Amino acid sequence: MPAGLLEDLLERRIVFVAGKGGTGKTTVAAALCLLAARRGLEVLGVEVDAKGDLAAALGGNGAGFKAAVVQPKVSVLALHAEESFQEYLRIYFKVPRFARMTPLSRVFDFIATAVPGPRDMLVVGKIAFEERRRDENRRPAWDLIVVDCSASGHVVSQLRAARSMMELVRGGMIRSQVEWIDAVLSDPRRTGVVLTALPEEMPVVETLELHRDIVAQRNAHVAACFLNRVMPEPLPPGQRRLLAELGAAAPEVRARLGEGIAGITADLELAAHIHRAGAVQAKRLHDELPVPVVELPLVSMRTGLATTRAVAVAIAERTAAS
Repeated sequence: MPAGLLEDLLERRIVFVAGKGGTGKTTVAAALCLLAARRGLEVLGVEVDAKGDLAAALGGNGAGFKAAVVQPKVSVLALHAEESFQEYLRIYFKVPRFARMTPLSRVFDFIATAVPGPRDMLVVGKIAFEERRRDENRRPAWDLIVVDCSASGHVVSQLRAARSMMELVRGGMIRSQVEWIDAVLSDPRRTGVVLTALPEEMPVVETLELHRDIVAQRNAHVAACFLNRVMPEPLPPGQRRLLAELGAAAPEVRARLGEGIAGITADLELAAHIHRAGAVQAKRLHDELPVPVVELPLVSMRTGLATTRAVAVAIAERTAAS
């Protein structure tokens, strides 16, 4: 593992956390928020995945379009295309919410909902706007923005949205806005993408495909991959054999040990099988993915702040500078 991977991630301005649903994407995003806040950074977590619950993973009660504090130095907001469109009209075209039915607003509404590129651009545009926003002292409002992305199939179009818009808009105010959004997303010093996967065949295949799709666009930098729920080896083979021999011992020995030892042996063999199968998939990810792969252990807790804290500890331990 390269020294200082975590520090390298947290030095960026925006980190997108992307992956197939169910790979621990929201928990990893929340853990990165906690780790950044512990280093004194002002952090904004952005929930783009409608099925995610970034606020709950950080101990909050839900997120809205306005950023709300959920932990010390950590705020969360939820982004959806319609709300992002409303904000865009208000900021750049001074169209208030009560003026939604004006002809101008109807035109923009058609563009935002009928054409995929502009709709996605509104979401990434809001993220870029938050990166650019300054407080009353002209300091950045946020030191780091962590984005819990849409499902893997959708995040590719969102990362490319600004560049797609540049192909449609040749000049004017919108063109200049789209250009700086693309500049923010494509600068590897400011923006990075983190992938999440599981040590199973299908998630690994989809992670490799997602990496290829992002790289092919040449407008976003993949910095790392977090492999979640890695099953540790339950016991060394020699100790498992010893337990099996004890389970097959004379009746008087089994009576003292209890009949449950056979069940324990079977459970250990099942865990060992899962470990071996996962190790094969982890090796494939390490071999074929040209970025650091961080293996995170299985955390047997319900999703929430406790799980997020446990994952944050694991990330810190496995990405520590040497």
